[in-house]
This record gives sequence, structure tokens and C-alpha cells, in this order.
Amino acid sequence: MTEEGVGAVAEPSQRLVARIIDILIVGVPIGLGATELFPRETAQRVVAPLAFAVAFFLYEAVQVAIWGRTVGKRLTGLRVISVTGERPTVVQALVRTAIYTLPPAARPVPVLNILAGIFWLAENGLLFEGSYRQALHDRAAGTLVLDVRSPAPGPEEEPSSPGPVEAEPGEMEAEPGDPYLVDEPGSEQP
Repeated sequence: MTEEGVGAVAEPSQRLVARIIDILIVGVPIGLGATELFPRETAQRVVAPLAFAVAFFLYEAVQVAIWGRTVGKRLTGLRVISVTGERPTVVQALVRTAIYTLPPAARPVPVLNILAGIFWLAENGLLFEGSYRQALHDRAAGTLVLDVRSPAPGPEEEPSSPGPVEAEPGEMEAEPGDPYLVDEPGSEQP
């Protein structure tokens, strides 16, 4: 794996937080803009879902192809890599993003919206199956999502060998050849 691939597989909760951030970044302006430009019913049922799907597709595909992460992933310490450990190719970014963004685009169609919701749940449910926690969009694109934040500091390790013992102020230091100098633990003192 390359330097970009160093990290642990991301937890589903991290991925959810990153996704929520990205959805808010894209969805809030689209929702507000759609309700300002179109009647409320049309904006909510047709315009916003389609506009969101297109905008989110561009938002995610471009960022994953260029940087391997979106704003949400950057804030949560996540990075998308190919299974070979390198930055995802443009094709991988497009496939990955298309599979994830197609369900919202189907919302305006009465029967497809239910099927899209079921697909979306099943697609993300795959995060909990397997050790690589790959959703369908990751499996199809050949990508992984890693937590690339620096690891938390572990417990302090004890030194392998004790260092020199420093004399306290007012104590005399032992000189080499001193008969009271103990060379090894367990050795007898005269």
C-alpha cells in the first residue's frame, strides 16, 4: 500500500457522520433554492431530489477523484482509496458515486422511490458485513474507506533497560572501582 493507504478501515459511524456533513453541504442550498424558485410541492417532490442527485454526484465524484475525500470525509479523518492502496481512479470515483446517488434521483417516481429506499438501505447495510466494511458502491468500484487520522498515543512503554541513576543533591556519586558499587542486580555487596 502507498502512503495514502496507511490507516485503519473506517467505522460505519465515522462514515455516517461524514455523509451527513456532505449531505448538508449539498442538500441545504438545493432545498432552499428549489423552494424559492418553484412551488413548494414541486420543489420537494421533483426538483430538489433530482437537483440533489446531480449536484451530489458532481460534488462527490470530483473530490474523490482529485483528493480521495470529500469535505465531510476530511473533517472526520477519512479517505477513499482503491483496493490496491492508491488514490481512486476517475472511473472508480464515478462508479462509486453513481451507485450512491441514483436512489435519490428515483424519488419522484412513485414505485421507484420505495425500491430506491430499499436498495439504499441494503447497499449501506453491507458496511456491516465483512472485515473491510465495504458498501455496495465500494465493492463495485473497488474502493475502501480508511480512517487516516494519526493513531491515538498508546500506553507509555517502560524503557527496555534502566538508564543511569542520577544522584540526589547532597549525595555522593559512586566512582568506578568503589567497593560499594553494585554492578548487577542480585550481586552481593561487601
